[in-house]
Amino acid sequence: MTETQIELTQRVEAPRPAAWAAWTDPAALARWWWHRVPGTTVAADARVGGAYRFEAADAGFGVTGEYLKVEQLERLVFTWRWIDDGVESEVTDTVTVRFADDGEGTLVTVVHETDAAGAADYEIGWRETLDQLPVAA
Repeated sequence: MTETQIELTQRVEAPRPAAWAAWTDPAALARWWWHRVPGTTVAADARVGGAYRFEAADAGFGVTGEYLKVEQLERLVFTWRWIDDGVESEVTDTVTVRFADDGEGTLVTVVHETDAAGAADYEIGWRETLDQLPVAA
């Protein structure tokens, strides 16, 4: 397996606490994470050792994992296991989300460490997902 990193940054027209809440508060997450996919459910316990699960069961996909680091308003690090037709992948990736002030907004940077074979698909998915982030912040 060849490891690679996908790194994308999205500017959000909101202060850092609002951008942080968009990633850590389940109700805020539900406003943007796959919000256009019918039947999507969002569960998140954003604390070290806490779990999350975002699933679009009707569409047959989702993601689940565990929070490894939660540095208030600064950084989230969590594991990432893809769900396909209700079955969790055996592959566990790592995702880091960083938050930085940018004038009147916030820069949200996502770094996804994954197998090179799946990197292109994840990059497309992250771009589409991050484009929805301003909906919540």
